[in-house]
Amino acid sequence: MRRELIPWQVVTVVSAVALGAAGARAGSASEPAPDPGPVIVLELFTSQGCSSCPPAERVLNQLGLDEKTRGRIVPLAFHVDYWDEGGWVDPFSAREWTARQSAYDHALGSGTYTPQLVVNGSVQFPGGNEARVRSEITAVLERPAPVHLSLTVRKGEGARPALTIDVTAEVTQSVPARKLQVLVALFENHLVTQVARGENGGRTLQSEYVVRRLENALSLDAKVGARKQRTLAFKLDPAWRPNEIGVAAFVQDPSSMKIHGASARLSVD
Repeated sequence: MRRELIPWQVVTVVSAVALGAAGARAGSASEPAPDPGPVIVLELFTSQGCSSCPPAERVLNQLGLDEKTRGRIVPLAFHVDYWDEGGWVDPFSAREWTARQSAYDHALGSGTYTPQLVVNGSVQFPGGNEARVRSEITAVLERPAPVHLSLTVRKGEGARPALTIDVTAEVTQSVPARKLQVLVALFENHLVTQVARGENGGRTLQSEYVVRRLENALSLDAKVGARKQRTLAFKLDPAWRPNEIGVAAFVQDPSSMKIHGASARLSVD
């Protein structure tokens, strides 16, 4: 399904400085993840209104749970909003995710369709093609990532807990770009929806790695040795379940959309 393209927008992040003492009192913390080597970002553009999307989501979920590559794959599901006019409004859809998909169309000349899988911001194909995605994963994991990311997550306590996230990026190899952006995504797992109408009407769908927030954390020069760190804070929406929230960070060239490094915490518990 194709719709009119929309310029890509990324919302501005809330700095932990604004929360001050709340961040300092964060209750639980995760240690920085050990460097697993190259990490690959899989972005699936999907919708509950699309009958071919659930099989593609199952492929994404299986890859995220695969013990052979666990910690080296960052699966993210972006639910687009252009299917919402087809009879069922996807509760996880957002115009921002449609805009992000449109940015890939501009960079890759891919068109806008679902289910679309984008691998490390540089290759795209139908999301249900498991053989193709496994082949792409193998190729990417054989190459060292030029930017190293360190990610630490601390979860506060209370009725509406906050996440405090420390992210550090360092360029270790030459990158053919002028500037790089470090983006931080919050995603939620184990979301169950009874779909009443549309192409999946009458089905109960379970959704994983559903992106809830995507924030521009910092910008970074693309030259070797460039290094930046930032601490961010997020107040979680009351509708989200804190024990099902994960965090991912990745480095992207905003011009080419290529991703040059990533790190993730698939659960913050």
